[in-house]
Amino acid sequence: MNANKNSLLILGGGLSGLLAAWHLRRPGREIEVWEASAAVGGWAQTLSWPGPQGEPGFLERGPQSLRVARGGALDRLLRDLDIATRPAGPKGPRWLGKGGVRHPSPATLAGLLRAPGLGLGEQLRMLAEPFIPMGTGAGESLHAFFARRLGEGFARELLPALVAGVLAAPPERLGLEAWPPLKRLEARGGLLIGSLRSGAPRTLLPAGGTGALALGLATRLGCVFTDRPARALEALPDGRWRIHGDGPIREADAVVLALPARVVADLLRPVAPEAAALLHAIPRLDLRVWHSRHAMVQGWERGFGLLIHPPEGRGLLGAVSLAADDPRGVPGLLQLRAYVGGAYPADPALDAWPGVLQALRRWLPELPDPLQVREEACPEAFPLLGPGHGARVDRLLEALPSGLHWIGAARFGPGLPDLAEGIEAWAQGGIEG
Repeated sequence: MNANKNSLLILGGGLSGLLAAWHLRRPGREIEVWEASAAVGGWAQTLSWPGPQGEPGFLERGPQSLRVARGGALDRLLRDLDIATRPAGPKGPRWLGKGGVRHPSPATLAGLLRAPGLGLGEQLRMLAEPFIPMGTGAGESLHAFFARRLGEGFARELLPALVAGVLAAPPERLGLEAWPPLKRLEARGGLLIGSLRSGAPRTLLPAGGTGALALGLATRLGCVFTDRPARALEALPDGRWRIHGDGPIREADAVVLALPARVVADLLRPVAPEAAALLHAIPRLDLRVWHSRHAMVQGWERGFGLLIHPPEGRGLLGAVSLAADDPRGVPGLLQLRAYVGGAYPADPALDAWPGVLQALRRWLPELPDPLQVREEACPEAFPLLGPGHGARVDRLLEALPSGLHWIGAARFGPGLPDLAEGIEAWAQGGIEG
């Protein structure tokens, strides 16, 4: 934004909009953030969920924890906001459900060496990863990337469950834009050497849950207005913009669009039809999350994780539980959440809890009957960033009129660390009106 352009309206009070306001704030600049709903944070909210006897308890609408790289954007943000965190304790069992059997997770070295479906030659191929040269092709899918670096056996037998449990889609349908750290790791010597050089990120639990990040930003900013949807954009003759809400009307030198892609597309259609069409074409994935509480199972006190190899889950992607000492849970109870849907067709039986429980017990026969159950529907929770998505983003940015800016997970990647890094770099580059 030019020095004489000091009014900025940010539409969307999710983490994208709040991060943009945080990094763009400066003396003399007038900033407002409009959030259409009654609460900030978007999917990154920690919601109250009292226990069976009314005990304090919570659930996460979005991520259970934060993966924080030392010295990275998310690390700096937590320090700037003075948000207390604690490291996640030692993890309990991690499994891969495949072939009707629960195997140790291939995310560990021991699990990788015992991974189902891999012969000795395919295991040796994985060990050769540090010697694989950096790729040069544009528009590579996640499947193609991992097949090139770790071998076709890994990409076929293990990758689908790992990707489904994180991005809720098949690796063939996702480009590297869906997992931005992969390019950086490859540039630093490959997945193994790049990870060693970069250092392993820490898994942290913010005090108050992951929703504390959005609440901390909104409180410190002091310019966030909830229950204030934007209904229309109007270009003014002097290059400024008029934003129409349900009541208020604002004029601003620049507008940052930090809303879901389809909402942004609707706002842009009258003023930037090409950009609107490109945004509308980005697929979005619906996800359903089932939260449940059970009596604690011996051996699961440190929490567990289960990823299911598609299509064996018939739409059930996996499940994860809180550790027994996690302050968000109810003491003495196992708190579980299971993921259904995404880009995978779900068995109609998974539309209701009895079917979900039956599917879970196929892999977790120890799981007791639930004491509490709660479903959280997450429509359009994930953007599906396919191969070549980066080229679409470039065309979209070129099609935006002067003074309009678009940010979000569909631009920078769906993970909170990706979003924090991307928005910080974008804001530091300056936004020109």
